[in-house]
Amino acid sequence: MSTVLWANRLEDGQVTSDESDKYALHRHLSQLDKLAKAAGLAPLSSWCDSTDLRFNVEDIELPAGMSSTSEWMARDGVWVEADVAMRGLAALIATIETKRPRFGLLRNDCDAVLAELREAFAFAEDAAARGARFNFSVVM
Repeated sequence: MSTVLWANRLEDGQVTSDESDKYALHRHLSQLDKLAKAAGLAPLSSWCDSTDLRFNVEDIELPAGMSSTSEWMARDGVWVEADVAMRGLAALIATIETKRPRFGLLRNDCDAVLAELREAFAFAEDAAARGARFNFSVVM
């Protein structure tokens, strides 16, 4: 079982996920945060919600009246305005396209990281068009 990131939007109290495993983004999150910081951007990890992960690894129950971690994340999760996420993702993509840093020791995941960032950007763009909020959820 792998831990990955999923892109989500929060619109009218409802969470919609792209349900696309972003393994490279999760695997290289620390390096992405360093690149973002160097570029004057918010770290990607600041948009990551761990509600689902905590529910799956800790011995905790859903709050009363809730039937899913998505409901809990909608109420108490980490969210950012989708247009802010979109601008940050676009700037990070441009930085990586220009600098072409290496992601990984045994193999270079740069292309996978870029593909997943582009996928997240498209999801954030759609969320921004809807006036929604955005996050990455850590999913196991």
